[in-house]
Amino acid sequence: MTLAACAMDGQPAAVQTSVPSVPSATLAYEPPESTVEELDEILRSSSPRRAPRTAVNPNILPGWSQDQQAEAIPALLNSCGVLSHQRMLAIGVDATPDDWVDVCLAAAALPPDDQGAARRFFEQWFTPVKVETENGGNGRFTGYYEAQLRGSRKPSQRYNVPIYGYPGRPGGKTLPTRAQIARGALGKGVKPLLWVDSEFDAYVLEIQGSGRVHMDDGSVVGIGYAGQNGHRFVDLTAVLSRKGAIADRSFESLRRYLERLPPARRQAAMNYNPSQVFFKLRDGKNPVGAQGVPLVAGRSLAVDPRHVPLGSLLWLHVPKGPGGDEVRRLVVAQDTGGAISGPVRGDVFWGHGDEARGRALATNASGQYYMLVPKTNTILAQLSARATP
Repeated sequence: MTLAACAMDGQPAAVQTSVPSVPSATLAYEPPESTVEELDEILRSSSPRRAPRTAVNPNILPGWSQDQQAEAIPALLNSCGVLSHQRMLAIGVDATPDDWVDVCLAAAALPPDDQGAARRFFEQWFTPVKVETENGGNGRFTGYYEAQLRGSRKPSQRYNVPIYGYPGRPGGKTLPTRAQIARGALGKGVKPLLWVDSEFDAYVLEIQGSGRVHMDDGSVVGIGYAGQNGHRFVDLTAVLSRKGAIADRSFESLRRYLERLPPARRQAAMNYNPSQVFFKLRDGKNPVGAQGVPLVAGRSLAVDPRHVPLGSLLWLHVPKGPGGDEVRRLVVAQDTGGAISGPVRGDVFWGHGDEARGRALATNASGQYYMLVPKTNTILAQLSARATP
């Protein structure tokens, strides 16, 4: 598992996540004329050697004709609220907000749940470009989900694990370690947002970055990542496995081990990880990713933004791994994470609940993706200029 939503020191401010509505009579948008062969020739001339790029036809993408692409439209429209007013790098070129206006308006005009119309839209407006590692290989793909916890607004014998709000890190200073925080190093000025009944569930919450807490009064409270103490994350399953305390690096082994320890020894085991994640109460139904927009189950992907811009459309192909199904679907890069590093690396957000948890735990295999590059005049002109001697 990964720190999918916990890499940043704070989330961006909320942004508009819809595009303006327009009369249907004005929706006569056509992308610029270009062929896959033309773009491929440009890419081969302009792409840096360390990041190979190859343009392809959508019809050769594994599983393209079987995917329900209409399910990705809501995720794209969420990102359109950001892309329509900020610059974005795509395959090494500078895409302006104008590059996304017609694309987003055309997406907003699609009839809901029309799979054929959605597939034609993506084929008309985008060209898939294969993204590879520096040696031309595949990368690692995992999954994450929204954790489920039981909690209370007041501490008690049952609810005795605090979930803290973010105290801030002025000047980027490092906050106390997990062990120091457990001994009260944050002081009386930092109050827990709420209390939960399991150290293990609290640990999973920090890994996943967001969660839903089922409160003792019957309500459900959403919480999301707010910040981190500045110390390096240490995977407890890796440490305890090396020490022979657990048989394997699974969450279930960790749960069983922690639950049979007395409180003092349980805290000592947790302290192997000096990193502490802080949270905030969340507005809205769905968790928010690093791009500042709500995540969509099965259609949002955490990426390394140094290589893949947030907001990018990606065709993801992950062959069947141990205990997991093959993943072939259109996703949108909307989150990031501390363990997500490299040009081909991703973490699929599967949503919440037992099914999402199962899919997240089972998604762990080598795979590849293709970036769907908008066929806009600005991008094509820049690529052409870079390829001209």
